[in-house]
Amino acid sequence: MSKYLSKSATKRLPLTNKKAKKGYYKGNGATMEGRITSKGKFIADPTKKLQLVIPDLEGFKLKPYIASAVSKLPPEQRTHDMMPGN
Repeated sequence: MSKYLSKSATKRLPLTNKKAKKGYYKGNGATMEGRITSKGKFIADPTKKLQLVIPDLEGFKLKPYIASAVSKLPPEQRTHDMMPGN
């Protein structure tokens, strides 16, 4: 910090990972969903916001995990010879 800045002025400077405690990550790589004005105010741009397209999942049974040993073919197309362990 500069020796010419007061303690309260140094608190108003932007936080960097060198000034923060261990484990602080600023978050580089995030998408900018707006712009910052010359006064430092953020103006959100609705055209840049993340839009998630979610399909209708009514009646669909989700499974939390699929093992890598599961066959990629549907059960109707599998034969007994293709089953693991045979």
